[in-house]
Amino acid sequence: MKQKLTPTLLAAVVASVLSTPAMSEIIISQYVEGSNNNKAIEIANTGEVSVELDGYSLAKSINGGGDWDSKLSLDGKVIQAKSVLVIGHTQSNEDIKNLSDFLDNDVLGFNGNDPVALLKGNDVHDVIGDMGGNDFAKDVTLTRSQDDFSPSSHYQASNWLESDKNDIQGLGELNGGQAPEPFACEQDGHEPVFTSIQEIQGEGSRSPLLNNGAFISDDEVYVKGIVSAVTSSLTKGFYLQALNDDGNPKTSEGLFVETNQSQSELKPGDLVCVKGKVQENYQQTQLKAGKNAWVKQGEHTPPVATEIDILADDASFEQSLERYEGMLVKTSANLDMRVTRTFGYDYAASRNNMVLAQGGINMHPNQAFAAGSDKAKQQSKDNSERRLFIESDHKAPNGVIPYYPEFGVTDADQNGSTEDYIRIGDTIVGLEGVLSYSYGDYRLITTNTLSKDNFIRRYPRTQQPEVKEKGDLRIATFNVLNYFNSPFGGDTNPNGGNRGAKTYPEFEIQQAKIVNAILRLDADIIGLMEIENNGLGENGAIGQLVEQLNQQIDNKKDRYKFVALDTNGDGIKDKNDYIGTDAITTGVLYRFKSVELQSSRVIEMPSQQAPEVLDDDGKVIEDGKNYQRNTLAPTFRIKSKDQKQDAEERITVAVNHFKSKGSKCWEDAAPIDEGGQGGKDVDQQGSCENFRVAAAVALGEALEDIPGHKVILGDLNAYGKEDPMLVLTDYSQKQYGKVIKAARNTYIGGVEQFGDQGEVIHHSYGYINAVAAKHPNNWSFSYNDEVGALDHILISPSLEKYVVDATEWHINGGESTLFEYSDRYTGDLPKYTDHFRSSDHDPAVLELKMAGSFGLGAIVSLFGLALWRRRK
Repeated sequence: MKQKLTPTLLAAVVASVLSTPAMSEIIISQYVEGSNNNKAIEIANTGEVSVELDGYSLAKSINGGGDWDSKLSLDGKVIQAKSVLVIGHTQSNEDIKNLSDFLDNDVLGFNGNDPVALLKGNDVHDVIGDMGGNDFAKDVTLTRSQDDFSPSSHYQASNWLESDKNDIQGLGELNGGQAPEPFACEQDGHEPVFTSIQEIQGEGSRSPLLNNGAFISDDEVYVKGIVSAVTSSLTKGFYLQALNDDGNPKTSEGLFVETNQSQSELKPGDLVCVKGKVQENYQQTQLKAGKNAWVKQGEHTPPVATEIDILADDASFEQSLERYEGMLVKTSANLDMRVTRTFGYDYAASRNNMVLAQGGINMHPNQAFAAGSDKAKQQSKDNSERRLFIESDHKAPNGVIPYYPEFGVTDADQNGSTEDYIRIGDTIVGLEGVLSYSYGDYRLITTNTLSKDNFIRRYPRTQQPEVKEKGDLRIATFNVLNYFNSPFGGDTNPNGGNRGAKTYPEFEIQQAKIVNAILRLDADIIGLMEIENNGLGENGAIGQLVEQLNQQIDNKKDRYKFVALDTNGDGIKDKNDYIGTDAITTGVLYRFKSVELQSSRVIEMPSQQAPEVLDDDGKVIEDGKNYQRNTLAPTFRIKSKDQKQDAEERITVAVNHFKSKGSKCWEDAAPIDEGGQGGKDVDQQGSCENFRVAAAVALGEALEDIPGHKVILGDLNAYGKEDPMLVLTDYSQKQYGKVIKAARNTYIGGVEQFGDQGEVIHHSYGYINAVAAKHPNNWSFSYNDEVGALDHILISPSLEKYVVDATEWHINGGESTLFEYSDRYTGDLPKYTDHFRSSDHDPAVLELKMAGSFGLGAIVSLFGLALWRRRK
């Protein structure tokens, strides 16, 4: 038992240490990672003399990131001979606190993925867990084996015995873990009666061996099968394949056996007998084995992966997957598993993975259907039933896709791009793994590796936008993903922040990728979003971007200018003006060979000045103060291709970046009985849709007073059929069966737009969604595993007859985030200066054929536009 130290005893111990050569071993002897904050670390002194711990510290590395992020000094602590020191979490239960010598909430705040070390000075004296983050001890207790009481600077899992979560047996005692008696499958020399895997799985989503409502069986059963995979992180145990196929396609031939500890002694092909209870573990049918209640009985040929098939009477793909739960399976071309999210972070499972969808990518419910409509709800349901997460057993190191080792590494033709990539829409064939279920979704834990030959490229990479035919005026959007030059010699922005590259090498990569993409975009007018708001001079971000572009363009007639402002009306462009007060803004580039700038204007967007929203304790949860970025809306004269024409058309291009979906506005936070949504996003529009509606109204009203053709473009932070888009295009309550409301307490330039009640919107502004009209399944952005268009080009009806094509150029939204300029999370992955993943939004392109539309045609066009406005 541990002994409490008194001052007298402490003095005696210190004297003993000073007079006796220290032969003791100091080790981490027990690790408790229980539910909530029931966590503890036990440090043991295995020697014959007491030891003072001056110079020692306990350290934690968050997610095994490589650094010791938190340290707890052990100076002044003493461990007597053959005794232990227990450190518990400050919020652990009373059982742990009663066994603890002292408490801590920093280092002891580990989560099963954080290595913990005993440091001596700056050196690792003893450690539990590996760097790299692999959930080595999630929800378990680990006890040092009696066979190894020597410290080690390298974690050796075989030296630790695992037991269940919240098991604190032996905590506070120097006893070490004792291996249990070996399990024997035979009883009195005879094998038991075995329950088949198919009997346990049954034909439905729950095991037929469980009583109604039960989640675990009362009795244990014996099962025999061949190991198909062994896992130790995402799931802890092994997967068994049935010895015989029962011929019933509705029953799975596989079963996961949860042991809650790694099974390094097992491998695929081993014949195993196991005893345990049948369990529905968060909707996964499995066998929960008793402690060490399994034994290897021989070796067979490892199971062969089964192709997933869809039966005619399967109600959904989710039901198809249920028939393979626990089995070793593989994807095929006929199954058509499309990448619907490239390798990235999954917030549910707190790990990086990839998502596939059967038969096609998952479209956001509000892209083609009005937000909140029955069709949108059905789309959301369909998406959930078609998805399959692709996992590695262990968490991936930065910049590595474990099941695609060549990803991003090769550039065989030395053209500055890799041949090994993943794009949304790709079909993956020949991917093998065991089928598990957790966090509400089916998850395939991979057992083989991929190469580029496993991908069917449904939407191959392209070197320029693909349009049906070339026009004579191209207008495009481009989000430059926080292009900031202020940290690298540029002028400062209004708030001095930096949202872009953190180092100059990152900035060089970012700039090169953006320039490469814009040159290939080959547009005459380009609306920019997320460019630093640091003035319109040569030291501003937009000035530097144009300079970099023009250095790559030999023909001076093809070079770009950027739109500056004449804020004083004196004909002089004010180079140092900001557009709004945010760190980022919008901008416009144009080719002076195609258009001539007639005027530049800023359309002020609404701000919200609503009351604070308080919680039940009076704490402010939303201050009611919200803002939008202003719109830059220059007017151009389109230069005639026929010099004999005596009149030329005008076109106004309004570039926007509406309020984001991420941060809450008043309507999101306020209780329902006060007119808010009570924190619920029932129609999946994200936050601030009412505030974006107010912006759409402000934009529509401001543009009505401007003659000529009009284009609204940019990131409206609204999918194709969300409320702001409907207001700008074709909304009526009768057509869509819904009420659209603008936010309350909005102001434009200090003048009230909408009052305390907000306002119900009854009309729209008649713009045409050009990209959706030409390509109904369009998308430009990926979030989680759904895609949709946030980047739009809306045109006035006067332009419709000139449209050759309108499309997106999929160079960004469908590409892996690992190809972005930032070094964060990319490890040693090579960096490329190509145009792929130059941003997180795809450019949208409008191709117009305006030749022959001048002279009398211009007059007719303006007359038609006046009639359109009068009818409205």
